[in-house]
Amino acid sequence: MATKINVRSPFYLNLDEPTIPLPTFLCGTAEVENLSIDQQGQISTPTLRFGIVDSITSTDGDFSNGKYATVSTATIRNLTLRILIPQGFSNADVVYLDCPYTVTQPALVTSGPSPSCVNGPTTNGSIPAQTLDVNGDTETIDLSSYFTQGTVAIAGYTIYNVSTIVNASVSGSTLTLSSNISGGSTTVYVSAYDNSTNSCTATQAISVTVNAPGQTYACTNNGIAAISGGSIAQDGTITNPNSTGTITAIKETSGGASITSYSANNTGSDRSVTLYFDITAPGGYDNAGSTIECDLTFTQPSDLPTFDCNIANLSGQQISTKGVINSGSAQEGTISDWSPKSFDTVTSDTSRTVTFYITPPASGYANSGGSDITCDKTITQPAATPTCGSNTLYISAPVSSPSNFCDQSYAVKSQIKSTGGLYGLGSVICRNNSVFDGGNFYYAVATSQVTVGPNYGAFLIWQIDSNGVIQDVRQSNCNGTGGDTVAL
Repeated sequence: MATKINVRSPFYLNLDEPTIPLPTFLCGTAEVENLSIDQQGQISTPTLRFGIVDSITSTDGDFSNGKYATVSTATIRNLTLRILIPQGFSNADVVYLDCPYTVTQPALVTSGPSPSCVNGPTTNGSIPAQTLDVNGDTETIDLSSYFTQGTVAIAGYTIYNVSTIVNASVSGSTLTLSSNISGGSTTVYVSAYDNSTNSCTATQAISVTVNAPGQTYACTNNGIAAISGGSIAQDGTITNPNSTGTITAIKETSGGASITSYSANNTGSDRSVTLYFDITAPGGYDNAGSTIECDLTFTQPSDLPTFDCNIANLSGQQISTKGVINSGSAQEGTISDWSPKSFDTVTSDTSRTVTFYITPPASGYANSGGSDITCDKTITQPAATPTCGSNTLYISAPVSSPSNFCDQSYAVKSQIKSTGGLYGLGSVICRNNSVFDGGNFYYAVATSQVTVGPNYGAFLIWQIDSNGVIQDVRQSNCNGTGGDTVAL
């Protein structure tokens, strides 16, 4: 857009076009879906509208190697999803956010008066550890050799993998593991299931090491920083940066004593702080297990922020077809009330405005301990009979440019409905029986759940606008520079 201003001589104006401020990425922005834990204690790989899951951790005592122990009664689990912040947000340089979630793990009871599951597949031996080299090395495993069916045939296999160093996919009974560009070690879980009622699943753990032959782990590896992101709060609290190794110490000076926090900034202005981190090199490198030191410079703010609606970041608010309001949650603060409480049913999708009352957190903000703030949110109330297409397809998480799909691998696994097919330019996309707000971002699309990106062949890309309409259809095979795409 250009701005034209007519001014009479001898006055001359030299003006810059105003820019729209970038939004802040918060945990609610990611819109995490399909996060669950099965009876074997395995955590599903969730789908995100924005961002990428870098890791899933937990402080629960029986959490180990990316999964929980089985339980005999339903148990609430406390998870932390580390989400990589995509470009296009004001805090992208922070690199990641650690977002807490609670999920209930169902009981695994195989005997007694009320078993939660019976029969089902069983394991047959153990799947050997796998070793790959970086940059697209692959290994295939015939899963039928490592599972035995129960009373009925095995219907399929489910993969549990949140590692960024290896990709895992299954076709029939063949599991394919492929490496990315970084070395390291991880555990991939695969479960066999059948379609009988109350059937148990069976799980195999696969230890995977990705080697980087001839490479020494350093502060920068193949263009990837060993540490990135992180922050220092006004009160001196340090949020560790993301690391491809393991951070074991933080220091104010190179080779100095270890610290856990920094001094509070009461200077009245932001200040630059450089910290030094000891990092243990991960497996797969020539110097695996050794310690290297890398430094990062942070900007430490001087004042506490004011708690407002942007920081509260309401998410999950919905209105049912019957007009009942689901209050959802706030990223920060607590929803104490909302108005109105419900609406009448409608025959077509209708925008509604709901006022939410948010209590600020007890500390950390200039207005902590003060009165509730009010935040208005516009929510679409779906018609009693939603009108969506019947074609089932799958899309990936969004990216800002088609070429982004060639930077790394993306899972195409979020189910949607379309009024058209794969090449349906102008078709309308729905998810969960309501129009999908695509935000004008780009999505990889397929007829089944697959993985796309480098080394995965040609795939299709859609651009979907905020009204769910497909604005662009193109194809990419990640050849050429920058992930060349061809509009269709």
